Amino acid sequence: MPQFEIEPTGQPSVMVRARADLDAVTRHLGDASGEVVLGDAEAGSGWRQVAVDRKPWGRVRPRDRMRFRRD
Repeated sequence: MPQFEIEPTGQPSVMVRARADLDAVTRHLGDASGEVVLGDAEAGSGWRQVAVDRKPWGRVRPRDRMRFRRD
């Protein structure tokens, strides 16, 4: 299952396993989640801004575990 890095504003980042980035955010928020909206991915970094109930909440990006592997 893919892994996503979630970084709420002003808090340390957390790794969450989910099928999609939207699922990762709603899983992290739990029952307290409202309407979650994702922005477009930033070029190069892949971060997407997250808004909950139209208020900025943080950001999310896919985390490829093989990205930093050295052969």
